[in-house]
Amino acid sequence: MKMKKFKFTYNTALFLLWIVIFAFIGIKAPGFLKSKYLINVMLKNIVEKGMVALPMTLIIITAGIDLSVGNIMVLSCMLGAMAAGSMGGAVGVVVTLVVGVVCGVLNGLVISRVKITPMVTTLATMYLYLGLARGISEGNSLYSYPASGFMGTQNILGIPLQIYLLIILAVIFIYLLHSTAWGRKIYAMGLNPNAAEYAGIDTNKLTMQIYILAGLVCAVAGLIFLGRFTSVKYDAGTNFNLNVITIVVLGGTSINGGIGDMRGTVLATLIIATLNSGLTVLNIPIDVQTIVQGVVLMLALIAYAVVNKKNRQKRILKVEDPADGAKASV
Repeated sequence: MKMKKFKFTYNTALFLLWIVIFAFIGIKAPGFLKSKYLINVMLKNIVEKGMVALPMTLIIITAGIDLSVGNIMVLSCMLGAMAAGSMGGAVGVVVTLVVGVVCGVLNGLVISRVKITPMVTTLATMYLYLGLARGISEGNSLYSYPASGFMGTQNILGIPLQIYLLIILAVIFIYLLHSTAWGRKIYAMGLNPNAAEYAGIDTNKLTMQIYILAGLVCAVAGLIFLGRFTSVKYDAGTNFNLNVITIVVLGGTSINGGIGDMRGTVLATLIIATLNSGLTVLNIPIDVQTIVQGVVLMLALIAYAVVNKKNRQKRILKVEDPADGAKASV
């Protein structure tokens, strides 16, 4: 049996980059390697961004964007907390999820039906959801309730519940994108939406589905966020969207659409988590941390360009010779 030749991909480069960063920080600060720190600080602090990066990957593969995810997360958990205060925790959870879905529906409708570009649409709704959160809360903080506290603080076998949820969501999204016809439609839409429509793909329906999915995941992330921090203020989602987009782009998803890998998004989540926690352990000033993250992102993008260029150059089409069955290289 012929062994399959190893192919150096961008995901391989990301994995090696993560190992190098992880090892460097571990050598400089051995306390970083303690399992409690890795689980309860490094991974726990990236859960919400890692979750939302999964549907954001789908959106960006279709050549879209969602700048409103942070404010959807905050608005949904704030309204859920208000509902829980007057009607109970179960109602609070339902309201949180419904608000996330409704926000996703609004984004999807304007983009797919009104045909406003995703950037302009979600920029507008970003301010809309921010304004609603501020107006409804009158600028005050809202506090956690038992159901959200359970999502944010519950441990199972010493591992926070939200880490299990992140892993489950990652597996589901990897399967959906890479192993289903639905995932292939997303790639087709990102590469050429007009050709996708001619091929019978309902791009409007697909757009609605991925933005609703993003809103729902934002709501789940909001429950966890509120439970972890015990309170939330209307502006808590500021820069959340940029952090999520950074993870997706670092993971190798093209902002132009049609190219992306959910596994790359997972690896990028680990890299950002390691950098955020590791640089803090090393007592690196916050401004320097931002510079380091920017440099890492830039190096990763350069590596992405180099690896994909080499892979394209090595790609040889082999055509079967109809006469003698010999293979000819083209």
